[in-house]
Amino acid sequence: MMSTEKQSLKITVVGGGVIGLSVAWELSKRGCSVQLLERQTASSANLPDQRCTSWTAGGILPPANFERATDPMERFRGYSHSQWPAWAAELERASGISTGLVRCGGYYLAETAGEAAAMIGMVDYWDEMGIECENISLARLCDQQPQLKAWSASSTWGATHPDSAAWWVPDEWQVRPPRLLHALHSGCQKNGVEFRYGEDVDEQRLHSIQGESDATVLCGGVRTGLIADSLSLGKSLVPIRGQMLLYRCDEFDNPIVINVGNRYLIARGDGMVLVGSCEEEVGMDQTTTDTAIESLRDFAVGVCPLLGDAPEVTRWAGLRPMTFDGFPIIGPVPSSSPLCDHERLFVASGHYRSGIHFAPATAIAIADKIQGRDGFMDMHPFSVGHQQEHSR
Repeated sequence: MMSTEKQSLKITVVGGGVIGLSVAWELSKRGCSVQLLERQTASSANLPDQRCTSWTAGGILPPANFERATDPMERFRGYSHSQWPAWAAELERASGISTGLVRCGGYYLAETAGEAAAMIGMVDYWDEMGIECENISLARLCDQQPQLKAWSASSTWGATHPDSAAWWVPDEWQVRPPRLLHALHSGCQKNGVEFRYGEDVDEQRLHSIQGESDATVLCGGVRTGLIADSLSLGKSLVPIRGQMLLYRCDEFDNPIVINVGNRYLIARGDGMVLVGSCEEEVGMDQTTTDTAIESLRDFAVGVCPLLGDAPEVTRWAGLRPMTFDGFPIIGPVPSSSPLCDHERLFVASGHYRSGIHFAPATAIAIADKIQGRDGFMDMHPFSVGHQQEHSR
């Protein structure tokens, strides 16, 4: 990799979502000169807005343990999870903007035998990882979260299996993605990052950028694979749409996460309750649909009937970048690529549902690679080209 003796590397980051902003912020903290290119035109305040997929995320940070994990993905998740408190605190000091990070804990509820079995297996795994997870009675659940009394009373599975329908996980966190993006944007600005909007990078433009930069990092989410055919990432990154609902319900006055299978309620603690999500393979269509929104509404009211009378604040959809093996793509482009040598072009994409959670680790891993530092773990399983091996 590049010599760490060079005082001020000039870096170009392509993509202004949470990964691009995090990479730019990390590199700017290390003394690099950074410009960030974003294809969207600037919002009125030059800030990320609802057009940005990261803005549409829920912001759940589930528990993980770097020290005990052996699987590469879980080690990566664990490292990023361990970085979040100090990373967010530093960002808030630098920007003056709260990210809304809070260790609120999370409830995991089972409505079917399959969900209960999955949770029992997860509890065993978490126990191996040293992650606290407590099986609680429905009576205790209702004492702690009175909003869930109706769900407890109507749950068919809970009625016959009251001791295997609810779990409490203290080390679940939440963060508010719009605030996080604004804080990252502000922190980058204060560190001298140059923002250039309306930059739709293609292969020709990429060649030009490389001629101007010591290194270029592609962080374009689902669009990373569309930048250049010669990168061969087009089939490795699959856009998966997720749709969300936001309610106002003042009865939820404490921050909490409630997980039921792959869906969830996130109470922000100020009356805002986020409901998500779904997984749809619909190409690049980032619009909401009546069918999916109605399904989310039915789910929300089934878990918490109070939401049946709560006003809807807004709804939205985002496109998650999924890879075939579930591993994000993080690292240098191989030297065999016709675009450039591997010391100059990097990719950070494919985080699927974990872009927010993985942001600190991704930024640190990319910055370490660019500066030639030893990393916190072996990143080969996340290497560029690894996805092609799995798609054959």
